[in-house]
Amino acid sequence: MTGSASLSAAQRRLSLLIAIVCISAVGTTMGLTWPLLSLILDSRGFSSGLIGLSAASQSLSIFAVAPLAPRLVARFGVLRTASGAILAAALLLALLPLHIDPYGWMPIRFLLGASVSLLFIACQTWIQQTAIDESRGLVGGVLGFLWSSGFAIGPIIITLAGIEGWAPFLCGIALVLVAALPLLFARKLVPAAHADERRRGFRHLFAAAAIALLAAPTLAVSDAVNDSFLSLYGLRSGFSQQNAVLLLTTLFVGTTIGHLPIGWLADRIERRKVLIATVIVTLLLTLAVMVAMPVGWLAWPVVFLWGAGLGGIWTVAFAMLGDRFRGTELAAATTLSSLLYGVGSTLGPVIAGHAMELWGPIAILIVSAAALTGYLAVCLLLERNVAAQSTERTIT
Repeated sequence: MTGSASLSAAQRRLSLLIAIVCISAVGTTMGLTWPLLSLILDSRGFSSGLIGLSAASQSLSIFAVAPLAPRLVARFGVLRTASGAILAAALLLALLPLHIDPYGWMPIRFLLGASVSLLFIACQTWIQQTAIDESRGLVGGVLGFLWSSGFAIGPIIITLAGIEGWAPFLCGIALVLVAALPLLFARKLVPAAHADERRRGFRHLFAAAAIALLAAPTLAVSDAVNDSFLSLYGLRSGFSQQNAVLLLTTLFVGTTIGHLPIGWLADRIERRKVLIATVIVTLLLTLAVMVAMPVGWLAWPVVFLWGAGLGGIWTVAFAMLGDRFRGTELAAATTLSSLLYGVGSTLGPVIAGHAMELWGPIAILIVSAAALTGYLAVCLLLERNVAAQSTERTIT
């Protein structure tokens, strides 16, 4: 391990590339398991509410692993932590097809979620410590691009391999292990791990970067709801199973593409303004999906653009977090962001699953729109406070 400041420009780029490719294993695992397991349980006749609870068990693990992650990384190092988490995820994926039972899957999905959460926290801290401010938006865009590509691979696997038997699980295991291969070349490129020296708690971190941190639970709601229920929404809206899965793929492709241009823009325009504009556009696109789904063909471009907006929100928030924190505070902020993501991804499927039973499939869009509306209100309020404080300083 080494300090990121001692890396040459070429070593820094290689270090970032390895970490970003490794973190794509998180996207592959989540992008496969959430829709695949939901479709399997739905085909067995289980209720939407139970499917949502099963999905939530995978998200709940973040509350157990996030507080421990900085200490685990400090003790074992980023390299060992990431390698162990990937191997654990591959093993747990292999356990899922042995017995199809929503209740039996819950502890497996809990441990699977813990593995990918630990991997995500370790690699995201690695990336933030290695990236420089001038290109942090673009780095976030590339990270989001490959991470979302992993998400997009999940539905493609389902389309090609189906939902029966071992085939989709073996494909997922292979891709996760392939994503770990670059770690073999990373020993001298990983930033040094430090003992947890935080002196200020989560309250301070939240006060310092509320807009960036609150993006996490907002996106978690949309991510978890879409991953678990968008394919089901497509099925119940008249799409074939193949097209319903491709609808989720279209969302992921839009998310993947959206990271890069919005990340590039965030390096050139004030990031708070880019974030607020992206949230507004994404909220409007969420409402547009409600109109587009009954039309059929119109759903494809609208869902693509919707995904691009969601990806853009994540990229700008990522850059803002790295702007604000360094060192152990950055690791703590990443942990807090992951905890907040866990809140959204745990509550999202449960709320959406029960809402679907009351209002039908359109409920998933209502839940996503509500989360975005709340986030937008907070962003505008905090932006107004920042503007007011800036005016007061100018006057004095």
